[in-house]
Amino acid sequence: MKKTLIALAAVASTTAFAQSTVTLSGTLDTGLQKQFSGAALNLTNSRSGTSNWTISGAEDLGGGLKATFFVSTSFASDDGTVAAQTIGNNNMYVGLEGGFGALRMGRSLDPAFSLAQTANSTKGVTGYTTRAGVLDNNGVYIANQILYISPNFSGFQGQFSYAPSEVAGTSAHTAFGLSYAAGPLTVTLANSKLAGAATRLTQIGAAYDFSVAKVFFTYTDRSNTVSTADNSYAIGVSAPVGPGLLWADYAVREQAGADNKGFQVGYKYFLSKRTTAYVNLGNRKNSATLNGGASSTGYGFGIQHNF
Repeated sequence: MKKTLIALAAVASTTAFAQSTVTLSGTLDTGLQKQFSGAALNLTNSRSGTSNWTISGAEDLGGGLKATFFVSTSFASDDGTVAAQTIGNNNMYVGLEGGFGALRMGRSLDPAFSLAQTANSTKGVTGYTTRAGVLDNNGVYIANQILYISPNFSGFQGQFSYAPSEVAGTSAHTAFGLSYAAGPLTVTLANSKLAGAATRLTQIGAAYDFSVAKVFFTYTDRSNTVSTADNSYAIGVSAPVGPGLLWADYAVREQAGADNKGFQVGYKYFLSKRTTAYVNLGNRKNSATLNGGASSTGYGFGIQHNF
C-alpha cells in the first residue's frame, strides 16, 4: 500500500500553490537460490520483483496539466548493496502530463523493453533468461533520455525517445514503440538503437488473454549482426491456479555453433495483496557464461513484499 506523505499545497505569503502529492513506495524481494549442480546455495534478491524504494509525485498546474517526478532506486535486499549509480538507478525522471500525453526527461525505460511481451519479464532463476536484444543487450533504462508517450487513441499508443550520447562525434540513442491493446489482445512493435551503436533492434510482441490463461510472444531481430546470432524469440504462458499464478516461458537466442535455449517455470502464491511467496525452476543449454556452457538446472524460492 502506497503512503501519501504530502497531500495539501503549501501557502507562501498570499499566493496559494497548486495541490501536490508525494508518495513513498517500494518492494523487498529476497530468497534462496541454487543456479546449477555443484553451485553454492545463495541468498539472493529480486527474482520475482525488483527490490527498490521509490519516491514519486505530481503537482496540478491547472488546465489539465501536471508536473510529475519519479525517483526509484534498486538495491540488493540480501546484503544492502546498491549499484554504482546509487540514486535513481531503477528509473528517474521529471516531466509533464496532460491531454497531449506525457513528456519525461531523465533515466527512463527503453520503449522496446517496456513493450516486450513475456510471461515473467526478466525474472526467474538468475542467469537462465536467454532473450536477446533489449532484454539482455540494450538494457532496461536509458540515461539522458527524452521520452514522449502519446495519449491512448482507442487502444493505440506511441512512444518516442531520444538520448544524446554526450560524446562529440558519437550517435545518439533513438527509439520508438507502437502498441495496440483492447480487450484480450495486445500487439506491439518497437525499434531501438543505443547511443554510439551501429546495431538497431527491431521487436514485435503479442499477448492474448483467454481468461483461463494468457499467452505471450516476443521476437527480436538485430541488424548488422551475423546471421547466426541476430535473432531471438520467447513464448510464454501464465494462468491463475488456486490462490496464485503459474507461469512458464521458453526462449531461444541464436548464437554461432549452437543456439542458446532456456526454459523456466514458476509459481506465485499470493499471501495478500502486497505479499507473495514464489518458487522458480529453470533449465538452460549452450550458455558459455553459465556452468561452463554445459546444460544446467537451477531453482530458487523467496518472498516479495510491496509497500
